[in-house]
Amino acid sequence: MTVPDGDARRPMGIRLAVLGSGSAGNATCIEGGGTRILLDAGFSCRELVARLRAVGVDPRRIDALAITHEHADHVRGAALFSKTYRVPIHCTERTARAASLDRQGAYARVPIEPGVAFAIGALALVPFPVPHDAVETVGYVVSCDEGRVGYATDLGHAPEEARRALRGCDLLILESNHDVDLLRSGPYPEVVKQRVLGRHGHLDNETAAEVMCEVASERTTRIVLAHLSRTNNRPDLALLAARRSFESAGRRPPRLHPAEQGTPSPWFEA
Repeated sequence: MTVPDGDARRPMGIRLAVLGSGSAGNATCIEGGGTRILLDAGFSCRELVARLRAVGVDPRRIDALAITHEHADHVRGAALFSKTYRVPIHCTERTARAASLDRQGAYARVPIEPGVAFAIGALALVPFPVPHDAVETVGYVVSCDEGRVGYATDLGHAPEEARRALRGCDLLILESNHDVDLLRSGPYPEVVKQRVLGRHGHLDNETAAEVMCEVASERTTRIVLAHLSRTNNRPDLALLAARRSFESAGRRPPRLHPAEQGTPSPWFEA
């Protein structure tokens, strides 16, 4: 049987598939201009391979990994995937040390700096700093030809620098982690609740919706709501907050897609 999206490299445009998103693991495959990368690798190497194959991608065709920060749900399989498939890992020096990538035997590592653009094949990447309780968390804008993808999955609030980076993307992946009422009344210990709610924690649905509405432009065709908490959120609540934000601004929202933890998304194309 032929896989519709296949593994043939597409010469033009940019597209992505979210392999999974949430506290148990985050990874997104982005391809454009014949180059294919993983943003984050928060599943085991075996699971990353299975999820790539589920969306029609041969793991041997991944050109590089780009990591946002050292928390396990973003870096769990990075070193072994890098070693197994001989692909470099792009991340900041502080993130590499905190994640022990060299000690785990990563094949190669390419240091990056927030605010400094770099290229992986045909893809241009710009990492930008975001506030989260890791040593040096970044988001990414990934471009190819005229297509732009914005990616920010862990941030306690959205400062102007992050908003500026995310404005005007064709595809946007943004955290919509929790419903505040569900979190406050939920089973987490109080110290964890305060961490999540803090300015270096995670975006709640209403704040995420406000950010989406501000940064989305006429060219934004789809927004993926990422890192939804399975304990303190529901997809319908995150979608409702996003739609209300656009409606209150008198705007029609782009297509909205809540990312799932257990199942990869379809391919989304700019």
